[in-house]
Amino acid sequence: MSFFIAMLIVMIACMAITYKTLAGYGHLPIWAKLSILLLLLLAWFGPMILRLVRDFGAISGVAYEAAAKGSYFLMGFAFILFMLLFFRDVIWYIIYYVSHNPDLNPDNVRLLQRNNLITVVLALLIALYSVYEANKTPAVKEIDITDNKIKEDMRLVVASDLHIDTATPMWQIRHIVEQINRQNPDYVLLVGDIIDDEPTLIKNKVDELKKIEAKKVYVSLGNHEYYNAPVKWMIEFTHMGFEVLHNTGAEIGQTGIYLAGVPDANSAKVSFEKALYGASDDYYKILMSHSPRPIQNEENKFDLQISGHTHGGQIFPFHFLAKEANGYLAGMYQVGDKKLYISRGAGYWGPPMRLLAPSDIVVINLKAGMNAK
Repeated sequence: MSFFIAMLIVMIACMAITYKTLAGYGHLPIWAKLSILLLLLLAWFGPMILRLVRDFGAISGVAYEAAAKGSYFLMGFAFILFMLLFFRDVIWYIIYYVSHNPDLNPDNVRLLQRNNLITVVLALLIALYSVYEANKTPAVKEIDITDNKIKEDMRLVVASDLHIDTATPMWQIRHIVEQINRQNPDYVLLVGDIIDDEPTLIKNKVDELKKIEAKKVYVSLGNHEYYNAPVKWMIEFTHMGFEVLHNTGAEIGQTGIYLAGVPDANSAKVSFEKALYGASDDYYKILMSHSPRPIQNEENKFDLQISGHTHGGQIFPFHFLAKEANGYLAGMYQVGDKKLYISRGAGYWGPPMRLLAPSDIVVINLKAGMNAK
């Protein structure tokens, strides 16, 4: 509840500052001021209102999907606009006070209104580019890991943070599945936040994941599975033929590779003791953990941890907040004697946008070392 209240306060503050900057100066007609206020209200609070309308059964299906995409786009646009206005004004005032040029006076209403128009257009262009970045097929990142504990080469494909909900278009899921299959994986690891709604609402969309072509698909739960009936999702994933790793693990064949999974560390209890049960020192041990945080736990005895959750920040400048909250942002890290790889995710959450945080699907080539038995 405290997080929700804090978020609400921030949203109201951002809306008020944006309105004051765009409409609080000069002599705009009342209809223009009301239009700006209405647009900002819809932008910042439209998704919440729409979700309530859907829960009351007043909208569903294609109509809801279109309305949800539109309202979240407006929210993303409003955020980008706020950040541009903020950085613009900081730089503007610095330049003015350094140069003492009267032609650059921020109190010049005509200059302010012209710059406001330029900023709104720029924000719109950036928002549209961010939509393209978020909805294009995720790029493939490929990394090689060689270790003497590995007895057989293995090709893992990692996808996280699909955030499939009622507004996710079917073509987007199909493109992700096709991209995964094009990598010819031995095994596929879905590292949390695969869904963003309850099973009964999105079963037909999640069923598209059954078209993944691999020897087996492994799943670990993220925080959004815990927001939406986690036990039901564990059952649903199992019915789909996937193996849910929930503080459990096992060797994959006779490869010397031990794969385990734990639930999101912010949502449920993580047990390394259970996850490592039966794992000897001779195994190359891999942990699926949606949150990167468990890498810092001294009980974590895994060689490689694979995580998601951060989205790589998704929309700049959230990169700084995401790294501060999680300790890491995206890519490969060496943490003591362990490796941590964080995927930016194949989907997005909230606004259908990505800015300076492109989506990805990760291929991990595990290779037997020269001294492997």
